[in-house]
Amino acid sequence: MVKMRRSLLGYLPVESPIYKLHPMTRVLFLVIVSAYSMLIEAPEFNIIGIIFMLVLFKLGKLDTSIIKRYKIMFLNLLFMITIAYTFFGGYSPSYRVLAVLGPIRICWENIRWAFLVYIRLIFAILILIFFLNTSRERDIIVGLRALRVPFIICYVVGLSLRAMGLSLIDFQTIREAEKARALDLDSMPFTEKVKKFGLYIVPMIAIMLRRADEVSNALDSRGFKFVGVRGRRRVDYIMTHYRLGVWDYLIIGVMALIFFAILYLNIKYGFFSAKSSILYRI
Repeated sequence: MVKMRRSLLGYLPVESPIYKLHPMTRVLFLVIVSAYSMLIEAPEFNIIGIIFMLVLFKLGKLDTSIIKRYKIMFLNLLFMITIAYTFFGGYSPSYRVLAVLGPIRICWENIRWAFLVYIRLIFAILILIFFLNTSRERDIIVGLRALRVPFIICYVVGLSLRAMGLSLIDFQTIREAEKARALDLDSMPFTEKVKKFGLYIVPMIAIMLRRADEVSNALDSRGFKFVGVRGRRRVDYIMTHYRLGVWDYLIIGVMALIFFAILYLNIKYGFFSAKSSILYRI
């Protein structure tokens, strides 16, 4: 039986190579690699980034079926971006009109921008899903503390991410409870699924507020302080259990090198801009 360890959004095998990396490396991965999707507009490179993330899921021994949990979110995102850019993306005489629906002109240029934006967001979301499925709140705090971020900020970030993970667990619990009551979501039309998803917001917000109050009372009852005694610097005993290794330095160096290469090529030559994309030649 494979031994699993709880992460923010699920479970990860203990023998996963991700656990051999320092938490600071994982935090920097989120920060630096997420910047790739912000700097790169050409969808070809973002598609390569998506494939790269799927490979990382395999190498990190994550179950790729995790991504299927977010298919409704991906579909909703596609729907909103398509509507926003196709019908409200503006019009210019140079645009190529594909269809006319009353006063609305559906243009190729708007559809192209919708595709570019959607691919960039998918790449960024996969990075976030990977990070949250391979990290715990403890890893977040250690990684941020290693970067010399103030403890109170680290703790708030850790609690926020933990609350996000618990919210997704609550969401799955609600879904399972509905299935136990013979609610067949798969047979519902897409529009009904979207409406049903919106009904989850109110009870989930109520659960989050109640949980935040419980955490606050628990910290207060234990006399927890965010600063050291009499304002002295807090001693991070947990930091003594982690050491940066050769792989950490190598991965951080490669990520930084790629980041500066993308930045330079983009500023100097516009290599990753939307206009350099194959879509702009169609």
